[in-house]
Amino acid sequence: MATREARRFGAREVTHGAKKGSLHVALKRYLTLLGELSFLQEYLSDRALPREPEDRALANLTLILQNIVEYELERSIDSYVKANPDKKYAKFLKRIQTDYVTFKAKFDWARARNLLTDNEWRVLEEIRIIRNAQTHARPELKRRKYSYFGKPLLTRKSIQRLFSDFNSLVRKLRTQSGNRQRWDVIPPGYAEEMGWTPEP
Repeated sequence: MATREARRFGAREVTHGAKKGSLHVALKRYLTLLGELSFLQEYLSDRALPREPEDRALANLTLILQNIVEYELERSIDSYVKANPDKKYAKFLKRIQTDYVTFKAKFDWARARNLLTDNEWRVLEEIRIIRNAQTHARPELKRRKYSYFGKPLLTRKSIQRLFSDFNSLVRKLRTQSGNRQRWDVIPPGYAEEMGWTPEP
């Protein structure tokens, strides 16, 4: 999965064709669409299904984290199945590729074949529980309470642990699948700048 800049947004450098070296500026209709989407998101979050800004940010972060790790998990499973030909394994992989397989079913399958440790399995189970709770959240007058391994999630310490756990897990899955994606879950320099405890 190659990381790239958005195609239509911002003044990015053109790298191919007759206009190579010049700047590509977003079309007005795209900026208008982006503005409409932003307005609708604000309306739904502030009025139709109100939530605190930190709750909304946390929900977006955990969704992205789950999507990243699920993608890497699927690549790891694909690599494992190719290295271990088996009709049942191939059938499971085919379901992932063409049908619907739950996130939990994927990491349960991976744990049963030692692609994940017990602790890594628990990390994925924790994020699954959090995401389910966020998905089914209803309007409340107070901040919603989520926990990560028994500790309140909306604290710097828990956020650090969450990102560190996922960073290590994503790195491992990429090694298993041969994915050379260079961008970690934790932004470059961020841990040091924020005073996070270095990873072991």
